[in-house]
Amino acid sequence: MAGKKARKNAQPSPARNELEEECAAQLRRLGDKLNFRQKLLNLITKLFCSGT
Repeated sequence: MAGKKARKNAQPSPARNELEEECAAQLRRLGDKLNFRQKLLNLITKLFCSGT
């Protein structure tokens, strides 16, 4: 089409990349905490709730 400029691929801003990285890091930390709590709960369950 005459008169229209081709749209260039927009590069994400550095601030957005930093925000995404920080969000991902926080989610990993949260996952690590939940994983540790689950492992601890499983250990306690095995110690105190043995079937035999």
